[in-house]
Amino acid sequence: MARESLAALNRRDVEAVVGAFASDAEWWPLRSSTEGPFRGHDGIRAWFADTAEMFEHLHADVDEVHERDGVVVAFGRLEAKGRESGATVELVISWVFRFADDKVIWAKSFADRDEAIAECGFEPPRP
Repeated sequence: MARESLAALNRRDVEAVVGAFASDAEWWPLRSSTEGPFRGHDGIRAWFADTAEMFEHLHADVDEVHERDGVVVAFGRLEAKGRESGATVELVISWVFRFADDKVIWAKSFADRDEAIAECGFEPPRP
């Protein structure tokens, strides 16, 4: 499910991503440390709109996915190209997804792998 959500993100398929989230879900992208989370389906749509304004290109590559007890931690890379600046950024990123009834109820992006592991509550095997 996490891979499918990130694939929909790469396609910029807003409704597919929204459909993967519960109606009251919270999404904490990297920038949420200053802006706070995006809540519910409307919040996720707003995040997509804001992101499309800021970035000409946004692509997530997933290298690893680990799941336990309704929690998924994924590790990969994120590439982005600024719409106005044209600057390209590539960073290592981790995501934690919490699920209930096959819907994401909470998700957060992390720039630090160890913080994601601490949040997910289990130690995935190292590659």
